[in-house]
Amino acid sequence: MSGEAILIGQHCPQPEKTVGDRDIGGHIGAMQSSSDLTEFLRTQTYVAFDTETTGLWAPVNRLVEIAGVKFRLGQVEPEESFASLINPERPIPEDVVAIHGITDAMVAAAPTARAVLERFVAFCDDDSILIAHNAPFDISFVHCELGRLGLPYPENVILDTVDIYRRLHPGLESYSLLSLVSRFEIARTQEHRALSDAILVQGLFAVAASGFGDVCSVDALKSRFATYSLATWPGEEGELPPEFSELTRAIKESRRVEIIYQSPSQREHTRVIQPKQVYILGSMYYINAFCERAHGERTFRLDRIEQYQVID
Repeated sequence: MSGEAILIGQHCPQPEKTVGDRDIGGHIGAMQSSSDLTEFLRTQTYVAFDTETTGLWAPVNRLVEIAGVKFRLGQVEPEESFASLINPERPIPEDVVAIHGITDAMVAAAPTARAVLERFVAFCDDDSILIAHNAPFDISFVHCELGRLGLPYPENVILDTVDIYRRLHPGLESYSLLSLVSRFEIARTQEHRALSDAILVQGLFAVAASGFGDVCSVDALKSRFATYSLATWPGEEGELPPEFSELTRAIKESRRVEIIYQSPSQREHTRVIQPKQVYILGSMYYINAFCERAHGERTFRLDRIEQYQVID
C-alpha cells in the first residue's frame, strides 16, 4: 500500500467473499438479508473503520494507518473504501511492528496525520454512523490526533461491535475481533491491518443487525447500545487497584521498577521502567512510563505485567 490516501469506488479490491460455505483466501462470506431490517437500518450509511498505531495509549502514541469502508446493510460489497498509511514522525517500536507489520520504511513517505485525517473526516460525511471494534481505543487515537492538530471533532454517532455482541450474545468466551469473526463465520483469519480489519467490522455489524429488532431512529440505537463520538475522550487518569500499592508508591515517589512484561506477541521481557501516570480505558488499566530499554516513553497494560519489583 502506498503512503497516499486511497479513496476507491465500488471496484476497490477487497478480500474475496463467498456465498454459502465455500472458503476463499481465509474469508467466509457473511450474507445478510435486508428483509428483517427496519427501513431506518436499511437506508442508513455506515462507515466501519479501524486504526493501527505506534502503541496502546493515545496521549503518548500516534496513528500509523487508518481505513474505513462505507456501506449500507443488505449489500455485500462496500460502496467506497478509504485507506492510508500515516507518518507518525517517530520510530515504531519493534514489538508493535510484530503485530501489524507496518515499519518505519513503509511510513517514511506517507502523509502526516493532518492530511490523512482531513480526508478521512470528509470521507465519513456528517450523517454516517461510524462503527469500530473496541471503539474507545480507535476513538482515543483519532480524538488525540485531532486535538493536537486543532482540527474540529466530527459529531457522527459511533457504535462498538464489542458492546453490540456483548449485549446480543452474552457469555461468550472472547469478544476479540478474530474470535467473533471466526465464531459467526465471517472470516478465519485476521491481518491486523486497518482496511482488512475494517472489512471484518463491517461483516460483524451486518450479522448483528438482524437482531436489532424495531430500531427505527438514531435515538433508538442510543437507547439500545453504548454510543460514542470523536469529541468524547473515553479515557481518564486514575489510580491502580489496592493490590498494586507498591506500584502506586513507585509512581508517587518517582521510583524505578523492574517488571516482567508479556508483550502483545506473547513474549516475556524484563524491563526497567519509571512509571509516571495511570490511565483507565473501559475496564483496562494502562501505565505510562519511561522505559530504560526503549529510551523513551512507553505504555504498559497492567494485566500484562507478570511480576514487578520496586528497585530504588
